[in-house]
Amino acid sequence: MDILLYTLLGALVLFLSYLLYLAFRYTNQILYPKTKSYDSALDKVKKQGYYPEDYINSLPYETFQLKSPYGYMIHGHVYLQAPEEGTEASKEFAVLVHGITMNLYGSLKYLPFFFKKGFNVVVFDLRNHGETGGENTSYGYFEKWDLSTVTDYLYREYGQDIQIGLHGESMGGTIAMLNMAMDQRISFGIIDCAFSDLAELLLLKLQQDSKIKSKKMIGFVNVLIKMRAGFSIEDVSPLKELPTIKQPLLFIHGSDDTYIPPMMSKAMYAFKMDKKFIYIADGAVHGTSMASDPQRYDEEITSFLNEISKEKQYPLGH
Repeated sequence: MDILLYTLLGALVLFLSYLLYLAFRYTNQILYPKTKSYDSALDKVKKQGYYPEDYINSLPYETFQLKSPYGYMIHGHVYLQAPEEGTEASKEFAVLVHGITMNLYGSLKYLPFFFKKGFNVVVFDLRNHGETGGENTSYGYFEKWDLSTVTDYLYREYGQDIQIGLHGESMGGTIAMLNMAMDQRISFGIIDCAFSDLAELLLLKLQQDSKIKSKKMIGFVNVLIKMRAGFSIEDVSPLKELPTIKQPLLFIHGSDDTYIPPMMSKAMYAFKMDKKFIYIADGAVHGTSMASDPQRYDEEITSFLNEISKEKQYPLGH
């Protein structure tokens, strides 16, 4: 009897030790993703199929370094329209927010779609990515305040009469929505393949990676994240914030996305009361809705911008 009891206790200890190891490993993967260098990020976007490198490289830009509310420096670029003689400088800005593991090159692939419509374009490295500092990645909890720091800079540098819209891919789309929920200065959001709720996404990833589907495990991971990084995954949920987002949103998602399922964008579209639009890109996987059909992507965002604009109509072009 004693041998059986010791065997069972030993098996239990081994099982609990495995779960603890799994939780710590998963927490590390969440907080410290393997981010790409500029060269590897550029290589990835070029392989996706659409990156007009010569055009983008021909455009001059201004570099900025801003101090985050959390002490590190935020690195970014501003691409300004060159005003024609006798005309005023453009007052419209599109801030492009990249996804996880990427950097500003993950945003630059979208630059032509806005620059050729007359927008000044802003790209920057998110916390713990590229040349921006920060100890870890928080999926929007801290990053939304860094985005507000960029907005503050644009208003301070280019005037109080500017207009700012956001485009975010994947995690960048989630950050954009969390920012819009607290910053009414933002005019619109184009949200490409974003997740609707971090806890739900992490549960899905846990199941994909380890075949374990346990909300209790995610709850324990959340405790570790609170202890190690000072935020809760429960506070990273655009779905919960949508009732406070009054600005227009265009949701975009690839129909074949298995990294962040398109049902998340469909749920957010259904949950937002008004000023909402959605485009499901047929056959596109994660982060490739634009690259899979640049012309259709341009048509969708141009139609969106023209639908919400009261003062001008934007041309097609990318």
